[in-house]
Amino acid sequence: MERQVLTVRDLVTAQSLGTKVLAGAAGLDRQVLWAHSCELSDPDRWLGPHELLMTVGLCVPHSTAEQRTFIVKLDEAGLAGVALGDHPSLPPLTPELYEEADKRSFPVLLTNHATPFAAIGRTVAAATATTQTMQVLKLSKLYQLSAYARTDPVRMLNDLQALLRAGLSVFDVKTGLAIVEGAPLESMPTSARERTYALPGDSDARLMISEFPGEEVSSFLLIHVLQVIDVALSQLLRSLRRRSERSAHMLASILEGRSPDGIENLLGTGGTSSGYQVVAVALDEGEKVARAASIKSLAVLAGSGGSSFFILMPEQSRNDVRQLLSRLDVRAGASSTYLDLRDAKAAAEEAVKVFSSGGMNDQWIDFAGVPVSLLTRSRKEASAVVQQVLGGLAGTDPKSTALRETLFAFLANDRRWNETAAALGIHRQTLSYRLTRIKEITGRDIASSADLSAFWLAFQAWPSYSTISD
Repeated sequence: MERQVLTVRDLVTAQSLGTKVLAGAAGLDRQVLWAHSCELSDPDRWLGPHELLMTVGLCVPHSTAEQRTFIVKLDEAGLAGVALGDHPSLPPLTPELYEEADKRSFPVLLTNHATPFAAIGRTVAAATATTQTMQVLKLSKLYQLSAYARTDPVRMLNDLQALLRAGLSVFDVKTGLAIVEGAPLESMPTSARERTYALPGDSDARLMISEFPGEEVSSFLLIHVLQVIDVALSQLLRSLRRRSERSAHMLASILEGRSPDGIENLLGTGGTSSGYQVVAVALDEGEKVARAASIKSLAVLAGSGGSSFFILMPEQSRNDVRQLLSRLDVRAGASSTYLDLRDAKAAAEEAVKVFSSGGMNDQWIDFAGVPVSLLTRSRKEASAVVQQVLGGLAGTDPKSTALRETLFAFLANDRRWNETAAALGIHRQTLSYRLTRIKEITGRDIASSADLSAFWLAFQAWPSYSTISD
């Protein structure tokens, strides 16, 4: 059956409806799918694309600026036009209302007092009967697709996109990140219209619909689409909140010196076996960062502590965390690499100092980039630090030089074994042997926070010390 298309022009030219054009005549070819009578102060909230607003004027504002805004909102909501009843309740229409309607090609009609709005409604219903039948069929299919919504929301969105011929994605308001989205639609033009709607059950999540010009999703279907997607994502959204809560609880336990159960479920395979860092960000950015980390399923722990918000990240998560914070435009300071979770509190304190040392334009500050003020005062102090910490490794003989360069490479690479071995051109076994020799010679262990700090000071002091030696 061929689909019938009713336009605003058809209503105006039907003499029995007693309706004429006041403004926006260039938009008379707009399609009309339905006609509603509404006297609420915000009709744009209740009507949708291709629907005709019918009012006796109770919803029409009186002031010049408000009448212009009234037309803007109706047009942006995608309405086909507005039919004003010739009634005493209709306020005087301003030139600005006519001007805005003409500029937007938004039809403003006047229906005489002898024509009941029901006559317009029946005319539209009769003319669009086939369209309404198609809408009901789509609605039936929509609820069929919702049968597996909880188990595979991405598949459901893709099927809904095919049904509605519109792009669908659900994004988080606080972070701007997509929680779930359908695959990109082919041939979607750059002029595609985008509309956003709050999900009924979660004020922090929004549904974005991208529509082909002239093929907007009707308000009839939109109400059901929102309900289906809200139900489909309710479990996922709850799991995101639970993940954030578990993450914060575990981090708090670790910073208090306790070892919580189930940490591997959040930090992934291997956990912190290759080392970890603590990242500090401003406390007021914490909620956004925690939600983003959960949405992206990052293998980290995130939670507040004192005056800062912390992220404990295994070495393998470093790049992901840095990219995420850059996308969120959040400043951060990262500690050096630690191996023992019992040192997490020291790592957090170090991260705070690193974060505080940077300027407002420093997006990410590493521990390695923080100047040590102690070493800038004199070469004499630099010499004392090197001699005290490195001892025999400060020598110039080949063996001492090789071990010292190994230690410095290990520190420069944030204690990453693979990177250090590659930088030195040696095997991991050779690196392990050299680190053992360094411990034997200096009496200091790189696994100790105190000894690591001492080694770092010596590393920073070495350039000044070597100048003295030369």
